[in-house]
Amino acid sequence: MTRNTQALTVAFMLIAGALPLSHQATAAEFSAGQQAVESNAQNGKFSFVLFYRSNDSATQSMQQVLQSTLANRQDSVIVPIQINDNREQALISKFDATRIPMPAVAVLAPNGAIASVFPQRVTPQHLTAAIVSPAQANCLKALQEQKIVLLCAHPEGQKIVPAGVTQFQNDALFKKRTEVVTVNANDPAEARFLQQLRIRTDQPSSVVAFMAPPGVMLGLYNENVTHNILAQKLAAAGKCCDDANCKHIKAAGGTQAPRR
Repeated sequence: MTRNTQALTVAFMLIAGALPLSHQATAAEFSAGQQAVESNAQNGKFSFVLFYRSNDSATQSMQQVLQSTLANRQDSVIVPIQINDNREQALISKFDATRIPMPAVAVLAPNGAIASVFPQRVTPQHLTAAIVSPAQANCLKALQEQKIVLLCAHPEGQKIVPAGVTQFQNDALFKKRTEVVTVNANDPAEARFLQQLRIRTDQPSSVVAFMAPPGVMLGLYNENVTHNILAQKLAAAGKCCDDANCKHIKAAGGTQAPRR
């Protein structure tokens, strides 16, 4: 089922280059907004951070949509942040919120991944779609940390990561910047995510989705994918390394632009 697909922007990748909140500060040093986000994360809840400049009609309208959409959900909490509040500079700076048209909603998954950002206007459908699955959140977080992602969708009863994926992950060139995410292909909670990636869930063996930051789909492969195929695909997409003499770059065609 190997597909020599062109690099496509991953449909679920809405925000690139963002990092999760720093855990170096103690709880006592966190602002009220940070404490709320951290508490939500520890309780497995999404934080819908509402950035606003003033309590104008646009802010009130966005808040009403948030409240009506999330009122009956147990997995989501609204965290209002006024961008003029100097005590909340950590969150404001994290999202570069002063540059976003106000009001805006930023959605943080429990693991710290940014699931989406909606400036000025939001719909119930937008908010619901931003509540991503665990596997999607894990992929988002890794991509936002500038890591290569290998998502392995296993059929029922199978959990073994394909050998080629393990070999790629253990390659010294990729080891520190590769994340392997596994998921049950028949997990109802992951159905929307796998459909977005066009991963068939009726396969008798594992399917591997190969992604690179900021959110580029490099290809879908079956369990027989090899380390060399993955490495060459990465190099061909300009995502391998900056060494012109790299064997993977040479195998993929000889030269590439600096890794982005």
